[in-house]
Amino acid sequence: MRRFFVDPRAIDGHTARLHGSEARHLATVLRLRPGAETELFDGTGLLYRGRVRQVRPDLVEVEILERLRPTPARSPVTLAMALVKGKKMDMLVRRATELGVARFLPVQSRFCENHGRRERQLDRWQRIMLQACKQCRRVTPMEIGQVRPLAGLDTAPYHHRIMAWEAEEQGGFPAALATDPGPVCLLVGPEGGFDADEVAWARGRGFTCVSLGPLVLTADTAALAAIAITGHLCGWLGPRQEG
Repeated sequence: MRRFFVDPRAIDGHTARLHGSEARHLATVLRLRPGAETELFDGTGLLYRGRVRQVRPDLVEVEILERLRPTPARSPVTLAMALVKGKKMDMLVRRATELGVARFLPVQSRFCENHGRRERQLDRWQRIMLQACKQCRRVTPMEIGQVRPLAGLDTAPYHHRIMAWEAEEQGGFPAALATDPGPVCLLVGPEGGFDADEVAWARGRGFTCVSLGPLVLTADTAALAAIAITGHLCGWLGPRQEG
């Protein structure tokens, strides 16, 4: 069943209205007709099962048949990702969405090499994230923050704080991730890694430095590995549970 994004302000009772690119995609690309069943998500965590009622290139009306709200993860993960070059950052936004990351916070650290226009980057990341949500059938979009300096990262909301550091040789991921649920912040550096002052800053704010193995990983590979390990330990990357 096809899934589309709908602005929650475009929902009135049992009727949802799609405008713009979503309406055009449904009407002119997929050529769905009245009577076709579809799914909608509105960015607030609600999923709607509906039936197409009216189709025009610039407006599609959907009759809402059912509203669903999936159970949120007990240990939502925030990826605080140091900026990396161009398309690697775009890819990380897409993959983090697919892997279930709740928040994506781009940060500027000493050795970052990404110096693009920030407003355009954020708009592009939002589009990529919504496309990924539709592809992977995710209901709640990943929140994407504004680029901020590493020292401006607010660490207070997180129960677990983990820093993937290339110079760490012994530290593994905390076993408490599996037994003590709570919000997690994953901090991953750029291609040049973190400098000593940044590591000291993170440790001073309760981050545990962890190793991702003996091989030298690129920043994007390190981020995906850290997400997958954390998701496995927290229990939200594993077999689907019935009932």
